[in-house]
Amino acid sequence: MKLAPDEMRQRFRARGLKMTPQRAAIYQALAGTTSHPTAEDLHRQVRRQHPMISPNTVYYTLGVLREAGLVYEVNYWHDRSRFDANIDLHHHLICLGCRSIQDLTDEALDRLAVSDRAKAGFSITGHRVEFHGYCAACCRRGRAGRGVGTDERRSDEGSLGVL
Repeated sequence: MKLAPDEMRQRFRARGLKMTPQRAAIYQALAGTTSHPTAEDLHRQVRRQHPMISPNTVYYTLGVLREAGLVYEVNYWHDRSRFDANIDLHHHLICLGCRSIQDLTDEALDRLAVSDRAKAGFSITGHRVEFHGYCAACCRRGRAGRGVGTDERRSDEGSLGVL
């Protein structure tokens, strides 16, 4: 989603953030994709407009945006974090072959609830559902079920994980 400068400025101001050209470029790059890029991916993209921007600036800015609630950090494999500017309630389809992450909107999943007994006093503030499997491209290439790009010891393929 391409954000108008006024809308971006309003989002930053509402969260008490100063909008620098670098922050704006990083946020715009992230808001303009659904691919859930890494900080390195964003650095490569933003560097085209801001050649002097450092990787450290990108990491720091993503941390500031995450703390302000403007982006989510997505880290399914506990290696490199990926980022998502879609802060609306949504879920993910996660490919175990190529590690792509696709957004999934489903009202039935949005309404999932945990019984009071099962919560055992835990105060739930939100949830996301993730489905693990293989994207259409990996299925066409015959990569489904072969564990390409995954930890072969994982046994949660096709499982439903609620965070």
